[in-house]
Amino acid sequence: MAEFLSAGWVTALSEALQAAGVTTDAAAPLVIQQIVEHPDGMRSTYRIHLDADGAGALGGFSGDATVTYRQSHEVARGIARGELDAHVEFLMGRVVVSGDTEILVSHRAALEGMNDALAGLRETTDF
Repeated sequence: MAEFLSAGWVTALSEALQAAGVTTDAAAPLVIQQIVEHPDGMRSTYRIHLDADGAGALGGFSGDATVTYRQSHEVARGIARGELDAHVEFLMGRVVVSGDTEILVSHRAALEGMNDALAGLRETTDF
């Protein structure tokens, strides 16, 4: 089992995306940056890259992110465990989204496929 947000977890995330064959038909690739704020002031960052060739994840910060999601560790953990709905958390202001959010519409089908592909990751994650 990989600890949530650890390097091993990011690797498992990338492997799950690749195994599911998640791709997009959209013309422009999508880089989603995740920033998770821990109670002690530390941050965990990782990014997901999605294009016509597939999807994968890497740890760390990306200066070329298309969209950035920022949330607390508690919210990120709840979303990853399937206990919280990301859309509701966004509407409540607990997930802050910045960048080119309009591009998300053109990647909608791929994002839904990505969500389905990651459901199994919950079973192998130590939260």
